[in-house]
Amino acid sequence: MAELPELELLKQKLRRNILNKRVNVMQVHNAKGELLTDGAGIEEAAFKGKPITDLHRYGQYLFLELARKDILAMQLGGELTVDLERGPAQAESEEEARAVLEIQINGHQRLRLHGTQLGNRLRMLDENSDVDFLTKLGPDPLMVHGEGLAVLREALSRRRSALRNILLDDAFAPGIGAVWADEILYQARLRPDRTAPSLTDEERDRFLEQIPKVLDRAVRCQAKTNLLPKTFLTRHREDNQCPGCGAALETLSVGGKNALFCPACQS
Repeated sequence: MAELPELELLKQKLRRNILNKRVNVMQVHNAKGELLTDGAGIEEAAFKGKPITDLHRYGQYLFLELARKDILAMQLGGELTVDLERGPAQAESEEEARAVLEIQINGHQRLRLHGTQLGNRLRMLDENSDVDFLTKLGPDPLMVHGEGLAVLREALSRRRSALRNILLDDAFAPGIGAVWADEILYQARLRPDRTAPSLTDEERDRFLEQIPKVLDRAVRCQAKTNLLPKTFLTRHREDNQCPGCGAALETLSVGGKNALFCPACQS
């Protein structure tokens, strides 16, 4: 599943390649490859002939602005993925068959959204749309420097659960997945099962500061494991050795999900 650094890199790629270009065709196909006229609750008229005038990301959402008016909101991650393709379309195998929304841009590129529940992850917005779903999200963790970090500090003060569960909660900071949650906790030298009330002031500051720091470093390294610093836990998920002390990494069940950590370096 794509996590926040990968989604930020996708946004940057799309801005370079499709911004200010015009949509030629918008089509929706079901998992059998059959063309649907309104399969994702979106009509082709909402796209055809319109220029893509802006593109933004917030948490796991990408927002595609059309003709400075309507906006396609795409909730990525999980079962919905996005690809930017060129050349002839490739048929999906039966094992990979999912609903596909395809946006052809200037006749040369295709923006393809794949998902098993496509209609539930896409919505068209205008000035009269209900956007309550966005108000339930915490601050974007790639943008929490300065005042944003103070917002996270306030939110953390109201939490009682384990730190890893807090990181995975979109109401706290949307878009952080398991891999980068483990990395944030490793860099903060905190166990994933530590609870928010158990933190000292110094530990709380360390935890909050590592959230944007780790994610920003991941983006600058193109979210590629081999480009990350050797001091990053993520580089050692395969060899299972702590980059700090060399001890074996362990897994710990937190909230029913396995977290990777070093019992010697994280307390």
